[in-house]
Amino acid sequence: MKSIDDSRLRMSIAVALIGMLAMHEAVAGPWEVGGLGIDKTRKVKIEAALRDNGESKAWAWPVFGYAHPLSERTSVEVGYGYGMIEHASYRSHGGRDLDLKLKYQIATQSADRLAWLFEPKLSVPVGDEASGIGRGKYVVELPIRAGKKTGRVTYTAELRYTHVFGASSTQQLVGVGGLVEFEPTERWVVGMDVFADAPAGGNQGVHSRANLAGKWRPNAVFEVQALIGRTLSNERGPSQTSYKLVLEHKF
Repeated sequence: MKSIDDSRLRMSIAVALIGMLAMHEAVAGPWEVGGLGIDKTRKVKIEAALRDNGESKAWAWPVFGYAHPLSERTSVEVGYGYGMIEHASYRSHGGRDLDLKLKYQIATQSADRLAWLFEPKLSVPVGDEASGIGRGKYVVELPIRAGKKTGRVTYTAELRYTHVFGASSTQQLVGVGGLVEFEPTERWVVGMDVFADAPAGGNQGVHSRANLAGKWRPNAVFEVQALIGRTLSNERGPSQTSYKLVLEHKF
C-alpha cells in the first residue's frame, strides 16, 4: 500500500512541476517575452535555469542551443538539455524534450512601421516522461511580436498561443506580455517584462509573472545573460521564483 501511495505522490509532484520545467524560454534574451529580430550569425549557447515554488525546485541544466540564419528574414534554432526535479520526498532527473524554433521577420522597423516577428516553436517529446522531465506530448507555441526601438529604449509586445496535443483544454493557453529594454552603454542591456496566460477555453486560471534581466557583451561575439523573475499572481498553482544564466557565443 505504501508503494502505491509513493507512486501516486511521485506522479502528482511530477505533473505539478513539469509545467515549471517546460515553460517558455525566450531566444533573443533571458526574458519570457522574446525579441524583434532574427539571428544574423550562427550562435551556440549553454543555459542553466531554476524555478522554485518554496516546496519544490525544477532545474534545467545544462541546456544547449544552436541558432543558424537561413536568409535575411529567417533563422532557426534547436535546443536540448537535461533537467532535474527536487522535492522533500522525491527527486528525479532526465533528458528534456527537443525544441525546434523558427524566426520569421515579417517586417523591420521604419519611420512609419513597427517591427514584426513570428517565432513558432515545436517541442518534440523525446524527453524522459517517466521521471516527469519530458512532457510526453507534442507542444506548439505560436508567438507573434511587434515593437519599436526609440533611442536606447526598445518596446516589445507579444501575443502567444500554446497548444499541447492530446491534452485537456486547461493546457491550451493564450498569453500576452510586454517587454521594455534599455541600453545604458553599447555593452549593457537591462530590461523588465510582464507576461500573463490563461486557458484558451475560458476557464479560470490566470498566471502572471514579471522578470528583471540584463545582458552583458564584453565583445562582439560573447554575451552573458542573467534573470530573476517572480510570480505576480497564479490561479493555477503556487507562486514561483525564477533564475536563469545564459552564455552565448556567435561565430
